[in-house]
Amino acid sequence: MSRQRGIALITAVLVVAIAAILALGMLNQGGAALERGASQARALDATLLGQGLEEWAILQLKRDNELGEGVDSRSEPWAAGLPPLPVPGGRVRGLMVDLDGRFNLNTLVRKGQRDPVAYARFSRLLAALKLEPALADAVLDWIDADNLPSPQGAEDLEYLRADPPYRAANRPLSHVAELKRIRGITPEVYARLAPEVAALPEDAGFNINTASVAGLMSLSDGISSDLAQRFWQGGQARYGSITEFYTEAQAAGVLLEGPDAQDLKVSSNFFLAQADFEIDGRSFRFSSLIQRSRGGGRVLQRGQGAFW
Repeated sequence: MSRQRGIALITAVLVVAIAAILALGMLNQGGAALERGASQARALDATLLGQGLEEWAILQLKRDNELGEGVDSRSEPWAAGLPPLPVPGGRVRGLMVDLDGRFNLNTLVRKGQRDPVAYARFSRLLAALKLEPALADAVLDWIDADNLPSPQGAEDLEYLRADPPYRAANRPLSHVAELKRIRGITPEVYARLAPEVAALPEDAGFNINTASVAGLMSLSDGISSDLAQRFWQGGQARYGSITEFYTEAQAAGVLLEGPDAQDLKVSSNFFLAQADFEIDGRSFRFSSLIQRSRGGGRVLQRGQGAFW
């Protein structure tokens, strides 16, 4: 009888312990569900605020259109960005980046063929950034339609050895983030290269007013770092016409004509609108690719993070 009472007591203790464990698990699940709900609510708030920043960016472009100057530079109101503003639970700031002032990777291939001018510019850009020249072939092979590797490039055979295996895209880039899949693009290389390049339609053009020093160096072998700094004018370059830029370059001993002048311009049509949020101690980034239009602009792509 004593033994039976002991077993019954142990059983009761076990039942109470199991019940306590189940109750604690339910509480944890409930807390996790509440946390997930709060996190989803914050993400939704960030998305809505990001779309509001899109409207701000489009309004900036509309106002710029109304001026009718046909010139875009970092000295214009749209380039000043939106200073940090308070929002419920945190703050938000907005920034617009002119993507036409970056090297357009999709110009490496035109009408199905490697473009020699774009290839030379990209090679000079890599050199200015102190990156391996072989990356030019690897990016070219990722974009071109064939499956024949360039001398220092990579096609399917290289990528099929990866774990997991995959194939080269063999089409124009949709996002700069695709570079991460290309052989030789390490996280360190990507961090240095991504702010200098874009993935736009091949006829987007290159705005010298909003180009970086490295971007200006890519235009000709004759443009040194010091000369590019002079053209850059501390980030405030504002050439009223491409002829004005040619004249200054020629005076400095650099002749830009014929193929070397391909795509150069002083205006822009593609912009990255970026919204950075801090809500309840958490950070979010919302990016939108905007193409200028008569009404200001239209959103082509959007997403979390910076893709262009």
